[in-house]
Parts: sequence; C-alpha cells; structure tokens
Amino acid sequence: MSEIAVALELFLRWLKDTHDRTFRITEERDAGALAIEDSRRLAIEIRPLLGPVDNAEWLAARRRLEDRIATAVPAPVAVWTPAGAELPSGEPSASEFVEHVRHVATKLGPQERSHVPLPITLFLRKTAESGSVISATGGLNPHWARFTGRVNGTFDLDSTRLHRLPDSEEHLNGLIDTVVERSSKLEAGRLAEIETIDAWTVQRISEDGRTTIFAVPASEARDMGLAVRRNLRRILGEEVPLLRAGESELTALVLLGYYPRLEDEGATIALRGFSPGLYSGVDFLVLVTDGLVKPLIQAPR
Repeated sequence: MSEIAVALELFLRWLKDTHDRTFRITEERDAGALAIEDSRRLAIEIRPLLGPVDNAEWLAARRRLEDRIATAVPAPVAVWTPAGAELPSGEPSASEFVEHVRHVATKLGPQERSHVPLPITLFLRKTAESGSVISATGGLNPHWARFTGRVNGTFDLDSTRLHRLPDSEEHLNGLIDTVVERSSKLEAGRLAEIETIDAWTVQRISEDGRTTIFAVPASEARDMGLAVRRNLRRILGEEVPLLRAGESELTALVLLGYYPRLEDEGATIALRGFSPGLYSGVDFLVLVTDGLVKPLIQAPR
C-alpha cells in the first residue's frame, strides 16, 4: 500500500530532523516495518484513522488518477486530499486536475511541498435586508464571525466546495474582502457566484517511491470526529500490545489522518479521552497528515 510507504518515509525523515536519529529499513511489512540504527531496533506500525476503504470502483478510479499523475510528473509525488473532497472524475475534470498537479509539482525540489490551486465557486445569497451577518456552510464556516458588522443585510454563504485554504493569511483576508464587496451589490433574494480556489497539498517524495493520492471517499469523512475516536481506540487496543510484546528496543505507532490542515487534527483531543494505559510503553505515537508529522505523546530523548 503506497500510503503506508509514504507515511513511513515521512516518519523516518521526522526522526532524523527532530531527534538526529537515522534509521534504515531492514524489513518491510504490510502495514509497517522494522528499522535499525547501530544495534537499536525500531518496530513501526502504520494505521489509517479512517477506513479501510471497501469500494473497489473508487479505489480503481484513484489508482487511474495516480497513474496519470505519475506519467505527467517526472518525480514521484504525494497528493494530500482534504477529507470530504471528491476526487475528480470524468472529463475534462480529471485532465484539468492532473495538469494543475503537474504545474505545481514540477517546480518542487526534493522533499518540498506546496498547494495545488483548484478552481471552485462559492455561492452567496442575500436572504434579508435587515441585519449584518453571513451564515457560512463549508470551509468558511469557522470564519463566519469575521463577516459580522461588515455587511448590510443577512446572507447565506455556501462554501461546501472549499475544503482547504492556502496557508497564507493574506489569501483568507482577500477572500473575506471579496465576499464583503460582492455582498454590497446584492438585493434580497439574489445570488452571487464567487470564484476562488481549494488548496490540495502536493509533496515530493523519494525517487524510488510511487505517486500516491491520500484520500478517502467523501462518505467516509462524515462524522469524522466520532469515526476517529472509535477507530483510534480500536487501533490502540490491537497494535500497542503487539508492539509491547516485540523484541525491539524502540516502538512507534504512526497514524494516518485526512485532515484539511495539521492544526485541524482531532486525534490529540480523542487521545486525551483515553486512559494512558492504552498507549503507554510505545516510544513514538505520531500523526501524519497533509504531508506533516506531529507527535501525539512526548517522544523519548
């Protein structure tokens, strides 16, 4: 499974960058590996927080997209799709998507990551002349309060096609300004379309890797908080005893997340609701999402 291979690569790179530990893989498994540095062994298990996906048609479509990107881009890349987003299908959507990825990915150096700007449309409707508020659904919902007092009237903003904003605060400020400006020209009952982008992350991976799209069907992302808590408890109950019982001096459990951004992850909060006995004895418990690695427990020195 290529997702496992990419997560393993990122975790080992994180160990080197943050702990100055260089482990090399001596044995690969279906969902993990055994690595060694000098005489110290590190047992690694990797598990997704959503899934596994049991949809042959969706999996085949994802594989076709991966193959098309691999043909268009000289170096292997990972594309991190935010949860809830649908992979493009049909034409010209698939070809346009591959071209957007190619345009960004060919400019990346080894291990670099950036965002692919995918064009989307937001829909703003004025529902009343009174008030000064915009109710937002979708990606701009967390920022609805920033519209309060800046608009004349009551509005509904449909931003369900927006799953991930670029890292730049300037982009968000500019988008909010655009929505405010367009609202001033709307009459009650009228609709405005606002063009913007959805930012999907693309990342260069090792030259011997395989181009990989990190994604789950949109249906798998519904009630994601509940699904993550349920799956995380199951994963800890299954994998931690096995890691403890092994013969390696160090152990690691790597979790795969599909969050829009690292700061949006819910694994940390879910973990706080569990007894520490569920994961004690594991040296590294980390989350990999959006091409980044975050430790969920204090790692050993």
